[in-house]
Amino acid sequence: MQPLTTYDLVLNIFVVVIMPLLIVANLKNWGASPLNDYLWRENPNLMRVSLVILGLLTLFSLVQLAGYFGLVSASVLDYVLPAIGIPFLVAAIVEIWLVLKAISQYMRARRSQA
Repeated sequence: MQPLTTYDLVLNIFVVVIMPLLIVANLKNWGASPLNDYLWRENPNLMRVSLVILGLLTLFSLVQLAGYFGLVSASVLDYVLPAIGIPFLVAAIVEIWLVLKAISQYMRARRSQA
């Protein structure tokens, strides 16, 4: 693993702090927007996969920070980071498919109302 630059360090700390707050806010429905309400009502699987992606992103950043501060060795990072990246890739592909499905469903509903 390459050493983290100052930018990478600040970005990873930001992700580790903010993303869990976003996950909790979504699950508790704090300050929900009309779009958020619509997506949870019409496409709950899309929202669930989105939260999984946020969780994997947080875990990835947390492991990188643990490696940077010496809590885990570089050889552990070489195994753990790809093990997190593969489910992230699968979740991203599923997310794209669900977004396309949600857009198609929304467009069909708009056409039927007109």
